[in-house]
Order: sequence, then structure tokens, then C-alpha cells
Amino acid sequence: MRWDDAISEYMRDQRQAGRINSENTERAYRSTLLLHAQDAEHEPLNTDREDCKRTLARWGNPNTRARGHSVLVSFYDWLLTEGYRRENPARQVRKAKLRQPSVYRLTRSEVEALIAVCETPRERRVILLGVGTGARCGELAGFQGRHFQREGFVWFSADIAKGQRERWVPVLHDLQGMVGEIRRGVPAHHHVIASERGATRPIDRTTIGRIVKEIAKRAGISANVYPHLLRHAYGDHVARHAGLRVAQALMGHASVQTTASIYVDRPHLEELSEGVRELRLAEPAAARRERFEAQMRSTSKDFARPLDTGATRR
Repeated sequence: MRWDDAISEYMRDQRQAGRINSENTERAYRSTLLLHAQDAEHEPLNTDREDCKRTLARWGNPNTRARGHSVLVSFYDWLLTEGYRRENPARQVRKAKLRQPSVYRLTRSEVEALIAVCETPRERRVILLGVGTGARCGELAGFQGRHFQREGFVWFSADIAKGQRERWVPVLHDLQGMVGEIRRGVPAHHHVIASERGATRPIDRTTIGRIVKEIAKRAGISANVYPHLLRHAYGDHVARHAGLRVAQALMGHASVQTTASIYVDRPHLEELSEGVRELRLAEPAAARRERFEAQMRSTSKDFARPLDTGATRR
């Protein structure tokens, strides 16, 4: 079996089994396997652990290497299940230890600033739907009028949701005006965030990223702000106010551990600020002066008080 045939057959079976449900996921898997095919010195039925190690050595970041390793394990597990191989060489390579990614977290005031500087309806929809529904970038691009037809809810249909996990998200108070406009003005199969090529064409994800960056710059936020940070801001808010299980359902996470590790296990920035609000590393000058003056007043009273000379002589 040649590499092209093996990869194509693997992708087809993964699609049919529901293990790969989006174009982006298939693109990422196929890209990794094509790199592996370039690195391997053998055809897929005869590769060994050294072939796998050569591919994994491409990535210096342990998280990227771990994702690539998972793709190789899945591919060779499929070859085992189909009876093409008797062992999985990818499982003979130790998986990289995941590193906690560094993610910039938007404060409530920064979110308010982003909303305040929006200049067009399209900009407002990108920001408000991102921070108000927790939509991923691809979900923002996929929103159509049909997703807002149920009053009080935003529908994340299986065709736009990650992993085809359908969910319903209540409309927050801050979104009611904008959602009302969408319900009245956007036909069922027109896109809510319109492309420049027409409302029946989905907006490009790169364009959404550019819009978010421009708004962040306008709001005076110097950090690198991208669409997924809007989702993180929504998750922070929901997890603190509604609890872990509600947050998992509204975020569309397959595992509650994902919700817990990202949005619950770490305190929010406002909580950190409130926790040390009264902390002082040094006594303020005014407090020092007041304490000194109080000591001086006390000393003056001591000098003015008559001395106790003991019992009166007779």
C-alpha cells in the first residue's frame, strides 16, 4: 500500500466513523500524515519508530509535537484495526509532555472597550457574538439568520459547531438589541457577518481575525488580541456566574475537564486584583505622618502630667 492510498482510505473511514467532522480537522490530519510520508524511509506497512521520531522532531513546541503524535497513533491504530499491520510504531515513541499554553486574558474593562469602539454593524456582530455567545471563529463565520430564529436563543447547529456538537446558548441582555436586528433583517440562509462578496457567502476567518485586531488596536489594547480570546472572555464570565456544568454545555466542550482547566481552575484577573486590593508593601507617607503626630501628642501629654512623688509627708 502506497502513502497516498493509505492516507485517503484512512480519511474516508474516519469521516464515515464520525471521528473527523470538519474540513479544518481533516486538513490538519492530512498535513501531518503527508509530512510523515516525506520523512519515512518505508511505505506505511513497513515503517518503524525511527520514521515516527523523524516526523515528530519537526516540531520544537511540545504541544505541537503531542498533537502530531496523536495523529500518527490514530493512523497506525487504523492500520492495525484494518489488518494491515501487527504493531503501532507511533506507540513505541514517548509522547511529549504538554506545556500549559500562555493565553492573554481580557479583563471586563477591556471587553467593554472593545464593544465601545465598534464602528459598523459587522464589527459589533463580531465582538458581541464572540464575547456574548462564546462562538469560535469558524462558528462566527457560519452564523446565518436561521441560527437566531428561536426567540431568546442562539442555535449552534451541527454543521457549524466543532465536532458537530449542537448546542443552544441563551441570548444575554447585552445582545438582545443586536439579535433583534438580526431576526428582523437577516434571511434564514444569509450570513449574519456578511462577506464583502455578498451575504450568501461566508466571511473568511482571516478577515474576522483582522477585524478583531483592528478593533483591539482602536480600543488601546496593545496585546495580540485574536477571535478565540473573545470566547475565553465569555467562558470566564459563565464559569464564575453559572458554574462548571452550565459552562461546559454553553461552551460546547466534549469534556468537563477542558472547561475546568481553562475557565475554573484559575482565578479571573478581577479576582486577583480584588484579592490584593488592601495589600501594602510599604506604609503610605500620610499614614506614617499621622502615626508620628499621634505619638507626639501622646508624649506631650506625658510631659504635662504632674509627677507622682509618693505619699504626702506629715
